[in-house]
Amino acid sequence: MQFKLRHVAAGAMFALLAGGVPALAQDKLQMQMNWTADSAHLGFAVAQAKGIYKDHDLDVTLTEGRGSAVAAQLVATGQTELGYADTGATLNVAAQGAPIRIIATIWKSGQFGIQYLADSGIKEPKDLIGKKLAVSPGSAMLPLIPVFLRANGIEESQVEIVSAAESAFIGLLTSKQVDAVSQTPENIVVPLAAQGIEAGNMYFYNNGVPIASLALVAREDKLQANPDVYKRFVEATALGWQEAMKDPEAAVDALLEIFPETAHSKENLLQSAKFSFASVCPGGSGDAIGVTDAETWEKMYSVMTSAMNLPGTKPVTDYYTLDYLPETPVTCP
Repeated sequence: MQFKLRHVAAGAMFALLAGGVPALAQDKLQMQMNWTADSAHLGFAVAQAKGIYKDHDLDVTLTEGRGSAVAAQLVATGQTELGYADTGATLNVAAQGAPIRIIATIWKSGQFGIQYLADSGIKEPKDLIGKKLAVSPGSAMLPLIPVFLRANGIEESQVEIVSAAESAFIGLLTSKQVDAVSQTPENIVVPLAAQGIEAGNMYFYNNGVPIASLALVAREDKLQANPDVYKRFVEATALGWQEAMKDPEAAVDALLEIFPETAHSKENLLQSAKFSFASVCPGGSGDAIGVTDAETWEKMYSVMTSAMNLPGTKPVTDYYTLDYLPETPVTCP
């Protein structure tokens, strides 16, 4: 035993004298995604593929998911260190007593909004007056429509709401049976573009209904036990998104490399990327990635409690924290 100890000590001394430094173990983290890989995950793929997580001493596993509520629940039960989940779904889980908090809003702007054909004459919210708007019954968009209309000085009676299945939206638009639909640009604008049809989009977020979408979620006890680990993850993720926006094609290649079984083609992902980036950076160039300020959180909470059936029994500050954001913001290019 003494020989072995002397041998190890001598070996370590030789390594130091030779200039070698023992490698530090990387902190392991698993992130449960909201769904299967698509343009909403480009920044994570870049951070993984380009070694940004590794440079931040992190060994990250990205796991495809089965919905935002499931991701939030897995975090709450301690089965994963991080979740990537819709803000509304996360707050609903937390409102039931789950010890979780949002630590960064990646899609600061939700993609919910209004889509329409380029030749419809619709350019701004007030252009919807006298038009037919298709909305799917039971969809997440349905309770937001009255809020959107009120925020833009439009009476509900001034817009004809047509109840229709989301699968029928594109056909209803192209056949001119409706003037607009309420969905996401990825589900309407991108497939129409593939058919050679130009369409426009208005986000709720930019028109009086500030609702963040996908966010990073963690358990409170794990945050308190390893604050530096989570801070490094948030910073590395923000840098991944920054790099993705600088080179979208390389970002898509990274996603396809890490998730080769994705159902999305490279062309589809490139088309969708611009809408994903717009959700990360609703303020444009210079916007801080992952940062939603306290004032915006208050506005979002007002919408969620008044229109989305979220209980208002707790202050919004119980649901999020800004303590794990980078000291120097990582900004949109």
